[in-house]
Amino acid sequence: MGSSQISLKLLVDTKSKKVLFAEAGKEFVDFVFSLLKLPIGAVVKLISAGTMQGSVGRLYQSVEHISASYLLPNKDRDDLLQPKVLHADARELLLLQGGKRESGGGSSPLARFKLYTCAGYCATASMESKATCPQCKQEMATEVALMLPSAPQAQGSSSSAVGGGNEESSGYVEGLVTYMVTDGLEVTPMSAISSITLINKFSVGKDVELAEKFVIVGMDEGLGLLKAALRSDTVLSDVFLAKKK
Repeated sequence: MGSSQISLKLLVDTKSKKVLFAEAGKEFVDFVFSLLKLPIGAVVKLISAGTMQGSVGRLYQSVEHISASYLLPNKDRDDLLQPKVLHADARELLLLQGGKRESGGGSSPLARFKLYTCAGYCATASMESKATCPQCKQEMATEVALMLPSAPQAQGSSSSAVGGGNEESSGYVEGLVTYMVTDGLEVTPMSAISSITLINKFSVGKDVELAEKFVIVGMDEGLGLLKAALRSDTVLSDVFLAKKK
């Protein structure tokens, strides 16, 4: 991802103040899929995606069910469905890293993870400062820095077209596709039939007033999406239509 902000188009019912769905590109889908790189994916698998409260279960099932033709050929969906540790390659979580922060803005959430090694600097690290090194048996109390890799630079021009160059080969889904993301974070390839079906299902027996709403997804919204996904069935509405207090 080349930017710490993403544009998103929402279809909103202005009367009920609900989002029907978002029309999203590769960057947003890569971001919501990569939330499962956090230990959430392992938690969902243990709890059972079908019974988990909130929207993470449906997001998990979206990754399970999306056709392999929409996934990049070098990506294994088990990296998302059965993550063992926090992945060092966290470029898709750029929104949670905060991008460029203003002066005095503090560090990113991912930067607050601490790793420790022993005084002998054996090739082992732990997230627990009092752990015992399995090699030299010394206490692992020496803090070491967690360095996230930089995104690969595109060859030639410093800026490339959307979905082109190395941007296309990073993340999880193909870039030349528009995706439909529902209020509960169900992700499917966008089509006229699927969008009309969802609109008809939502509007049956109701007096609705549909309108498009364009929003910007930055670090605050990214954190909001993560929090809402753990507790809510109306994630997009909660984050983008909630009344400001």
